[in-house]
Amino acid sequence: MIASPIFGRKNVPNMLKIGFCAVLTLVFLRGLKEPDMYPVYTNLAQYTLICIRELLFGAVMGYTLTVMFNLTLTAGGIMDYQIGFTMAGIYDAQAATQSSLTGSLLNYLLLINFFAVNGHLKLVDILYKTMDLVPIGYSQISPAIMYVAAEVVSKSFLLSVMVSMPVLAAGMVLEMAMGILIRTVPQLNMFVVGIPLKIVVGLTIMLLSMTLFNDFLKDIFNITFNYMGTMFEYMRSGV
Repeated sequence: MIASPIFGRKNVPNMLKIGFCAVLTLVFLRGLKEPDMYPVYTNLAQYTLICIRELLFGAVMGYTLTVMFNLTLTAGGIMDYQIGFTMAGIYDAQAATQSSLTGSLLNYLLLINFFAVNGHLKLVDILYKTMDLVPIGYSQISPAIMYVAAEVVSKSFLLSVMVSMPVLAAGMVLEMAMGILIRTVPQLNMFVVGIPLKIVVGLTIMLLSMTLFNDFLKDIFNITFNYMGTMFEYMRSGV
């Protein structure tokens, strides 16, 4: 809950987080297997170790969601750099830093689509199924998780470039055209004509690609859940 980019946001009231965690705990308790299926610990050190393992298990889940969901912020930063909105940022309370305008817009669209396609219910369902996949006390710290974590970061950056590619490509073509035009007409003021033209073209391409972006979000959600499943498999096997 703390590491989740959805429920762990700073603008979500703490009482709501605590209540949601309590409700989930009561629901998941009904899905536990027989007590004999779980290991029995007799001292504080063993209980501390199992608590650390379970915290790491939740951190893995939150890490995957956070990295994949933040690809919209990276894509928005690339778009704003190409359009010329780099200096026009807004304060992001979640990250406690300045975020790009387009990145914040895409991030909110991602969250809206996540709830629209019942992604939050899918997330709770995955969390419930982990009770059988990785029972309490049986999670293992696998070195292979580090490789999967690096792959998640790499995939997130690749997807962010793919999201920003229409605006990025249009900006590059426009800059080439403006360069040729200025060489042809030296009297033309590039700053007076070029900067507003880049903004208009960039925003137009971004609006036209919104339909494709909405379809692309479903693939992002599926990729995120697949990576989470892979990490859970490694934590169960300990390979």
